[in-house]
Amino acid sequence: MTAEVPTRLKTGFAAALVSVAVFGLSACSKDAPAPEPSAPPVASQTSDPETSTSATTSAPVSSERPEKTAATSVRKEASSVRKVAELYGTLAPEEFFQMFEDCAPNGIPDSSACTGPEVGQFQFFKGDAKAASTTQLLTELRSSRVVEDSGDRIVGWSTLGTTAVITVVDNKKGLTMQQMVSSDKQDPLERIYDLGLAQRPATATASPSSEPEAV
Repeated sequence: MTAEVPTRLKTGFAAALVSVAVFGLSACSKDAPAPEPSAPPVASQTSDPETSTSATTSAPVSSERPEKTAATSVRKEASSVRKVAELYGTLAPEEFFQMFEDCAPNGIPDSSACTGPEVGQFQFFKGDAKAASTTQLLTELRSSRVVEDSGDRIVGWSTLGTTAVITVVDNKKGLTMQQMVSSDKQDPLERIYDLGLAQRPATATASPSSEPEAV
């Protein structure tokens, strides 16, 4: 099984913008009479009305473009998540896919990577070979644990050092879903239960203690 290397953090750099204002001062003589205001140039009075209208109406159009771009981006992200949810819906409940904000191809044929602030990143794979080999790793390796196994759907995790790979497989449809977590920071079993990938068993209730028999 191949584990995806977590993405590197990207450092953002902010550029400082400096605006310089230049003021012109003109000196005038106290004794000299104040010049009479000259009439405005004829060219400015007879400007083309179509040009003025075009310049005036162009501003609102440019101000709306970022909003349209943002709305288009949101629709594309929602559409990408919806497509993954429809294709891999047998691996996890609907509420699980609602935690993703974006899905995109991860560079491997028939696969996608979905991310969300609460759920993190999950890798999705479509293929019978991948599903079969992953099932073998989950069920035969001593470093693997199976949480649920209904025959077609298997939920569990495998460990390599301090890294655990949470895995859900649908052998009937050839679908696989995986996520890498640090076992030092999080229990993979609890992670599976918290995400709703497997049903948490009901806690056993203690049997009522019997009173000592009277002698």
